[in-house]
Amino acid sequence: MKTTKSGIWCRIQSATGTVATFEKEYAKLLDAKFCVATGSGTQALHTCVEALGIGAGDEVITSLGCFSFQTTKTIACGEGGAIVGDDEALMDKCYTVHNHGTSRQGRTEVIGPKYRMNEFEAAVLLAQLAGTQERFRRRNENAAHLTARLKGCPDVVPQKLYEGTASSAFYLYAMSYKKEHFHGLDRGRFIKAVEAEGVSLSPYIERGLHREPWIAHIVKTKAYQKTFSARRLQQWREEMSCPNCDRVCEEMTMIWASGPLLGSRADMDDIADAILKVYENRAQLS
Repeated sequence: MKTTKSGIWCRIQSATGTVATFEKEYAKLLDAKFCVATGSGTQALHTCVEALGIGAGDEVITSLGCFSFQTTKTIACGEGGAIVGDDEALMDKCYTVHNHGTSRQGRTEVIGPKYRMNEFEAAVLLAQLAGTQERFRRRNENAAHLTARLKGCPDVVPQKLYEGTASSAFYLYAMSYKKEHFHGLDRGRFIKAVEAEGVSLSPYIERGLHREPWIAHIVKTKAYQKTFSARRLQQWREEMSCPNCDRVCEEMTMIWASGPLLGSRADMDDIADAILKVYENRAQLS
């Protein structure tokens, strides 16, 4: 309401508005020096691609300093995103790109889209920051409890934290469903059986991007046809094999953790009990 009544709805109207304030607070939360807020996580990624000069044929092998605040995320505002970093010159480039090519000094310097976060989105995000770390702690505690409860159930293998990783955002609580331990029962029937016990699970992503029509579309675009030979594009299509991605899509089942993992310890026990009950009675379902 304060933002509505202020009449300052766009970040360029105020250097101290909700977007600028959120950028400072979010950078501080992540122990980063700078932050540029965008209209979505996808916009954050695209902004970085442009700012870094990444083009056709380049390989990116390092990690998304990019975040999404889409409605299902652990901090959410419907649609929103952010870039964080410590390199001031690079972050200034990100600002310029996301501000339709106009720098902080007000000069149009490069070609760029308009990816600015608006003041309303930032107001919603700012209201959540105070409790963010407490919710983060609770999700990690509940995830650890769930993982411990499911340890003796070979049909579901909870996601692991890599060695040296102390915690996770737990945007999702993901598990691999191993149907070979379940008398060959397919994942869909397993999910329905658990849902019958009052616990909602989801397979999440049905197929990887490499199995979508996008593959056929992109090799026909003018940009790709000008950049690569017809032979190279055909080779790329023929080599489009991602077996690990396929396995994840086939096995993954998950809990939308942003909300459910904020429940009580009793809630976590209800989830584990439902999964274990289905496992113990698997012979009746096969």
